[in-house]
Amino acid sequence: MPLTDLQNRTWHLLRENGPDTGFPIGSAGFTADFPVSVVTRDLNIALAQFISAAGIAPMISERMDTFPVYPVLDYPLPIGCSSITRIEYTPFGQQTYELIPKNFDEWVDDVTGGYNTNTTGQPFYYRQPFAGYIRLQPAPSIGNAIGPGVGYLTFANNPAVGQALTVYMTPASGAGTVTATYVCVAGDTPSTVAFNITNNINLTSAVTGINAFLAPAGAAANVVTLTSLTSPGTGITYYATLTGTAMTVTPASSAAFTPGGDTITFYYSSLGTILVNPGDTPGIPPQFHMALVYKVLSDYWPRKQSLELANHYLGRYEAEVVRAKSFVFDANRDAQPSVGGAYDEGGYAGPYTSS
Repeated sequence: MPLTDLQNRTWHLLRENGPDTGFPIGSAGFTADFPVSVVTRDLNIALAQFISAAGIAPMISERMDTFPVYPVLDYPLPIGCSSITRIEYTPFGQQTYELIPKNFDEWVDDVTGGYNTNTTGQPFYYRQPFAGYIRLQPAPSIGNAIGPGVGYLTFANNPAVGQALTVYMTPASGAGTVTATYVCVAGDTPSTVAFNITNNINLTSAVTGINAFLAPAGAAANVVTLTSLTSPGTGITYYATLTGTAMTVTPASSAAFTPGGDTITFYYSSLGTILVNPGDTPGIPPQFHMALVYKVLSDYWPRKQSLELANHYLGRYEAEVVRAKSFVFDANRDAQPSVGGAYDEGGYAGPYTSS
């Protein structure tokens, strides 16, 4: 449920004039006792309370977010992170791998020997979170953080025979634009066009010779990737033009390369999503969204002199908390549990007793 629906449900169950009863926000009949700003604030408070009451259970507020890498030893945790499940690192243009977690003792004994070295590069380990940061080893360098600039040419729809494609590439110095052209033939598709224009690009002075400013281009399906030879390479501009209208290409006007750089991905439980805009939704499973309304109503009804309704909605809120605590068990049924005992499941021999 988006913030708008949560607000409307609150006013409706509170028996206040609101959108659900024909009084749009801002209209003369709209309630003034519980305005938008107050309800929004209290729903956010209820969200934090609900996640806390549920024990900040994994899967109640789980997130997976990817961030650019910074050239720092101590990397900040995502805002609202309460526990980490996994961290992955992706070097630009290469395969993703998992960072190995270490506690403080393991960090000293197995990784650093008690010293922070000046070594930089792709990290392979991280120290457990402390004060909102994890420590990476080795620390990413400027090269890891910025990386080479990249640009993408994307083709859509099948081309018509004779459509002429021209790619324009201008170095950061602005010293002359390099072009590559391909004319479509019968049987061409966006993928074959991408492959053929890639070959043409790689034959130009943009890629070969002493004035080259691009690494060899590559094609994957209908996308051509252009990569700068140096970092950050964001001064390079490019675009493509096509005759005819059957196939299209983007960008069709001058665009600058974007910095590549490595990325880091966090799998974590959070404290929820702050609700600000009308379409914002809480960072918890949809079936628990009404719990926020119930909690707010349990606070609002005493103001309207009804402890009975306050207790009623508090009870409904607490029932949602109980369901949230069992959510992990209910949701995690991807494998058939063992019928063996605890020792059998863990792969350990049980205690031996002789008869």
